[in-house]
Amino acid sequence: MTPKEYLSRVPLVRSETGRLAKFWRGFGDKEWATPTFCPGWAAQDAVAHITTGADFYANSIRRAVEGLPPEPPYGKDAKEFQALRKEKGDKLLAGPRPALVDAFEASAREVQGALDAVREGDLGKPGWHPRGLTPVDAWIGLRLVELVVHDWDIRCGADPKARPTAPGVEGMLTFLPATQCRHFNVREKPALSGRFLFRTTRPERAWTMTAEGGKASWRPDPAGAHDCAITADAEALLFLNYGRLAREEAEKAGKLKAEGGPALADELLGVLFAKY
Repeated sequence: MTPKEYLSRVPLVRSETGRLAKFWRGFGDKEWATPTFCPGWAAQDAVAHITTGADFYANSIRRAVEGLPPEPPYGKDAKEFQALRKEKGDKLLAGPRPALVDAFEASAREVQGALDAVREGDLGKPGWHPRGLTPVDAWIGLRLVELVVHDWDIRCGADPKARPTAPGVEGMLTFLPATQCRHFNVREKPALSGRFLFRTTRPERAWTMTAEGGKASWRPDPAGAHDCAITADAEALLFLNYGRLAREEAEKAGKLKAEGGPALADELLGVLFAKY
């Protein structure tokens, strides 16, 4: 994945935003109240979440690009930020649903404006995130994940067979290797070391991750020796990493297979695969 490939996904953020705004404009009371994949959330809660999240996306990206110190968009620390974000979300949910979509579109324009201003030289600059400083290139993927995954969360509430959009899956996959490393580096993990080959289908991609000394890094070159290989359907691998699919279910459906070094693979995937 190259800097140009990361930046090539910025227009996809724009098109997914427009698609969702149009989709949600057609919701009636029943659709807004439909439960989502996320326990305790109806569709309206998910949309409010994406809307309030846009504040800190735009803030973090802009400050990073401009070389300013990373800081929350409101509140002095992560705790205050989360409390104020909830307060903003509650206010959105107290109003009419057309106003909620208006707010989503307005906040999305701020994020899009920040992303449109990003250049290759900005991609490694750090921006504020409650879980730690995060480079600008990752923010493109993070916003795409919010749109694509929460869209699926909402649609699967009414249709358990719903699928994420194909362009969204392909776009999210661009950022997955680096995302896996960030997750590995901040989560509790066993003292494992090894080189792991990842291969996906639909679309086909391959990369290697090396874990050593409690840290992980990746390379786009899949050549060379490795301790085990993980092959997965791209959609399944993304959903496993974001807690939308159980490993047992993926393996039973033939969408995930680990070959060689099974104990090592179990340790690694136990760290990477989120449980919702």
